[in-house]
Amino acid sequence: MPESHFLRNLEQCVDFSFIYDIVEPLYAKVGRPSVDPVLLVKMLLLGYLYGIPSERKLEQEVRINIAFRWFLGIDFDEPVPDHSTVSQLRRRKFGKTTLFQDIFDEVVRKCMAAGLVSGKLLLTDSTHILANAAKEKREVIEVPDTPSEYVKKLDREALEAGLLDEAVTYPEKTKTIIKSTTDPESGLMNRPGKPNAFCYLNHQTSDAECGIITDVFVTPGNVNDCTPHTSRLETQIDKFGFKTEAICADAGYDNSEVYDAMLKRGIRTYIPKKRKPNNASSHTTGFEPEAFNYNSEKDFYVCPQGKILEYSCYSKKSQKKRYLAAKKDCSSCPCRQQCMGNSKNSRLIERLMHEEARQEQMKNLNTPEYFAALRLRKIWCEGNFSHQKSEHNLRWTYKRGIERVTEQCLLSACAMNLIRLV
Repeated sequence: MPESHFLRNLEQCVDFSFIYDIVEPLYAKVGRPSVDPVLLVKMLLLGYLYGIPSERKLEQEVRINIAFRWFLGIDFDEPVPDHSTVSQLRRRKFGKTTLFQDIFDEVVRKCMAAGLVSGKLLLTDSTHILANAAKEKREVIEVPDTPSEYVKKLDREALEAGLLDEAVTYPEKTKTIIKSTTDPESGLMNRPGKPNAFCYLNHQTSDAECGIITDVFVTPGNVNDCTPHTSRLETQIDKFGFKTEAICADAGYDNSEVYDAMLKRGIRTYIPKKRKPNNASSHTTGFEPEAFNYNSEKDFYVCPQGKILEYSCYSKKSQKKRYLAAKKDCSSCPCRQQCMGNSKNSRLIERLMHEEARQEQMKNLNTPEYFAALRLRKIWCEGNFSHQKSEHNLRWTYKRGIERVTEQCLLSACAMNLIRLV
């Protein structure tokens, strides 16, 4: 065993005995001796540190690799745990527990203690993982079509602000989706530039200091990037006690919920604006909503021709406030064609409930800090994903079900963090 070997350095850096405290409730005090849980977890970590996705192949490697035996504390005359034993313990004993999340959190804390994590700037992105599911094995099913928690929150705020006379009731509706019969918990991805296949999404947050991964969250591949973003940021900030000053993400996270939640915590956002689709109508050039001035004191808009658009109503469908111009103002307006095209109605402007937060956060765009954060996001988020996919078992999955894929993503992130810690 060479003195300069990575595993020797890892053993000196990290004391894995903390695993005993985590798994203590899972083991009985009596009965036959079990496989050492620390040995088992370290064996699984070896597979992710060295890119060995198969537990059968991992067992074979441990049998003949001196460094692996040394790291696990298995002598030459001692048997290596059978791959089926590793698999059964991982699925039956550790399944439905938070073991791998707890191990990941402890590794993050060790990185914090080593000065590798500041928590001041957090960088977020997601990547797809091809599910272990054939694309043609699918079915079309109906599922409940319920509004998101954020939509319900907006409606509650509208009721409290007096924009609604009564609480919004949500009728029971259904929608059709395509579901995999092989892995029902995966989702069919349908994004430009991405594979049209059943996938999972691995949402990761990295600290800008040294690229340490601070949070891992897995969803089906058909979930929007920004859906879990706010809750995951708040979870890790509260869990690790970060004094976060700013966050950075790509345009997929351009969402008023993110802006409002971060502004309430005093956190700046560095998020580019979403690009408008190429097929968008061009008749409103120069008369986009941004061209209308909003009077926050009296709550109305003023158009480029100086006409007022009064508050009209709250849209239950889009969760936005609507402002409408007078018909006489629009009918005699010299810029009517340029502003509204062939529409015979008055000009309508919709305003997000959290538009003030969005406008405040938009002030951070195109600053030196904004461009520096985008550069770090590209280096750490995209760099981590690239390395994890090429070296640490993240390109695809042999597992099925969101729990198993989450376990895979957590161990892959642990491998990256341990390498940086060493």
